[in-house]
Amino acid sequence: MKHKNLRHLTALVMFHLALAGPAIAQVGPVQPVLVLPSGNPEISHNRPNLPDDYAVPIDVYVNAQGKVTNVVVTQSTGNVEADGAAASFMRDRTFLPAVNDNGEAMDSLVRVTVNMFKRGSKKVARVTTKPPPLALEKDRVQRMTCADFLWEVERMHDDANIKDTSFEQTPYMSALLYKDKRHIPIEVESKFWDMWTDMHEKVVSRCEKQQTRLYFTDVLMPALDGTMPQAETVTASSP
Repeated sequence: MKHKNLRHLTALVMFHLALAGPAIAQVGPVQPVLVLPSGNPEISHNRPNLPDDYAVPIDVYVNAQGKVTNVVVTQSTGNVEADGAAASFMRDRTFLPAVNDNGEAMDSLVRVTVNMFKRGSKKVARVTTKPPPLALEKDRVQRMTCADFLWEVERMHDDANIKDTSFEQTPYMSALLYKDKRHIPIEVESKFWDMWTDMHEKVVSRCEKQQTRLYFTDVLMPALDGTMPQAETVTASSP
């Protein structure tokens, strides 16, 4: 962890020395990140037998130490036992705390959905996190350096045991922003998302070699241009 923080700080110092423009390197705000105990997003869940699978939306309040302080079911499934099982499951979770603009841990709220189902005979739960609105993330993503981006990715890998970070907050927001800027047509969206995880890893690799560069403009966009689908090629049929 020490070498990661040192690399991050060094890159930020280099960035400010190298650039005279208005861009400002920053880390947050970043919402809380769920810690996966074993690295598997499907977590074993000791719950009562339920008549069906359930998806329960919950607001989770997380303090600056990553502890859950309160949970609120925001829309009942109609099954009180299912609602209670999901709420109890989230009370037992641990998070990486949210961080503010200065990279400092803070109390925060994160909205999640607890998906309860069976994998074979095993009862499991999988938590999906609602990302912030893209409009609130555009400026932050475009001002981040690669050092900032790598700090987030490594934090998720090392401290939250997340193996695939491509659909976590910043990578996912970056993909949405790229789609918006490049006007990716709806007919190729499925192909875009199929390719996104591999392209995210490519961006991470490039950022490791260019930590003082702006993550989105200097690295992500050139990496994706010419690789991600832009539009389906339509060939006219011969008469």
